[in-house]
Amino acid sequence: MDLETASLAARIEALHGAAHVDEVAHGARERALLRTAVAAGTLQQHAPGFVAIPGTDPHVLQARHFRAHLTCLTAARALGYPTWSTDQRTHIVVPANRGLRPSTTRPTTGVVVHRRTVLTPVTVDDRPLVRPAEVVACALTCLSELDALTIADAALNRGDTTTEEVTELLTGRYSVGARRRLALAEPGCRSPLETRVRLALRAIGLDVEVAPVVEGVGEVDLCVEGWLVVECDGFEFHSSCGQFEKDRRRDQRALAAGYVPVRLSAADVVEGERAIRRTVCRALLGIARSRRLALPYNRGIMRKVEEAAR
Repeated sequence: MDLETASLAARIEALHGAAHVDEVAHGARERALLRTAVAAGTLQQHAPGFVAIPGTDPHVLQARHFRAHLTCLTAARALGYPTWSTDQRTHIVVPANRGLRPSTTRPTTGVVVHRRTVLTPVTVDDRPLVRPAEVVACALTCLSELDALTIADAALNRGDTTTEEVTELLTGRYSVGARRRLALAEPGCRSPLETRVRLALRAIGLDVEVAPVVEGVGEVDLCVEGWLVVECDGFEFHSSCGQFEKDRRRDQRALAAGYVPVRLSAADVVEGERAIRRTVCRALLGIARSRRLALPYNRGIMRKVEEAAR
C-alpha cells in the first residue's frame, strides 16, 4: 500500500472504519486511489460512494451509511449494558430537523431511526455512539419496559449517567411514559436478573426493597415485604465451590437474623415473570401461613437451644 492510499485508509479508520467518498477523498486522484483499493480488496464498497475497511462492524456500517450515530439497544450493547431483547436491528440517531429517506442504495430495512434535538457524539471501542444519558433516554421511549429499565438500571448503577441527566432529555408530552419508566429505575440494582425480579414482584403490588443491608449478612439483592430475602444467582458469580459455601453461610446468617432467604437461579428468572411470582409467592404464603413454626415447649430443651445459638 503506497503512502497516499495508506493516508486515505487512515482517514476512513478515523471515521470508525466506514466513510462516504466525499468525506475522505479530495480530488480526482484520491477518488481514483479509492477505486484501486476497492479493486484490490483493501477496501470494500458497500454502496455507491460509500466504502469501508473489511471487517467493520455491520452496525457501524449502517450508522455511518446514514451519517448517524448508534443509540438505544445497539449502543447499550456496545457500552456493555445487559439486555433481554434478541432484536438485532441497528438503532441509529439523527438530528430531529434532518430528513432521512430510504432508497434502493440505502434501505432502512433492519434499521430503527431515532430523531433527537440533543445529540452528543462519543466514541466507544471505535463505535460512533451518543453519550449514555441519551442512550437511556432513547431506550425508555423505544423498548419494552423490561429492556428499558434493565439498561437504565445498569447505566445508573455504573455511574455512567444520572436520573437528572436523563430527565433533562425527556421533555414534551411524548415523553410522559418514558419519565414514568425512569421513575421506576433503581441505581442499586446490579444485574438484569434483579431488575426482572423486582419488576415482576412490584407489578402485583408487593413491597420490594432493592439492595438493603441486613445486619450480620451484608447487602442482599432484594427484600420482599420486609422479611423474605430474594437472592438472584447468576451462574457467572455463583458457580464456584467457594461462592457456594459463601452463599450458604449468608443464608444461615439471614435466618439467624429473622429473615427467610429464597434463591432464584438465572434459569428461574429467564423462565419469565409468571415463574418468578410463583416461586416467591409460594414462599411468602408457605412461611406466613405455616402452622409448623414453633419452638420446643420443653424449657430444658429451650435452654439448650438458646445456649447452642450463642
